[in-house]
Amino acid sequence: MNWCEMIHRFGNRIDELEGVVREIAIDITTGTFVERLSPEELWEKTNERVSLVSDLIDELKEYLFILKPESVPTFQRHVTGIHERLDVFQETLKMDADDEHRSQVSIDELRQALVKISDFISLCRETGENPSEVINEILTLKENQATDALPVTQDKMGPLGDLLKGAQALHGKLEGLYAEMGYQLEALKKEYDELYFSLKRKEE
Repeated sequence: MNWCEMIHRFGNRIDELEGVVREIAIDITTGTFVERLSPEELWEKTNERVSLVSDLIDELKEYLFILKPESVPTFQRHVTGIHERLDVFQETLKMDADDEHRSQVSIDELRQALVKISDFISLCRETGENPSEVINEILTLKENQATDALPVTQDKMGPLGDLLKGAQALHGKLEGLYAEMGYQLEALKKEYDELYFSLKRKEE
């Protein structure tokens, strides 16, 4: 997939996500009738679209990482927040409570998820319009090359190469940061498990 195709697909996926979110907002969360549905009926009504939303967000995240690598932590934070809210929505449908209460609480969670997703859509559009400097330079050069507007010269390639090296260095730092976070989380998980099972043994 070339750059132009990627940008076009990125825009299409944003539009698709926005359309699905609008459908959910109108068909699922508008009015009080949906809160009278049983949790099973509510899940049947939302399952496919919630899954589609999740898939679209993950695909858009990959494009965002390419378009603006220096903002990866921000993008990841938004995506994680959305997935957590959607997970809570699903888990609420399974919690131990009467059907009406579960439906009402889960709908509230879904409404909050839609707010987060709307913010994410705005972030996607903003990133598409203002990508990383190195990405913007590449797109401009390719557009000029295609239209013969301005020739691609060595003078232009030099600064672009510097920008690319800077982006690569930043990407390497981010990879190292995520690897370190993974090690720290694994260590914390191990310590938590040890404490948890130690307490369980004392209770027994």
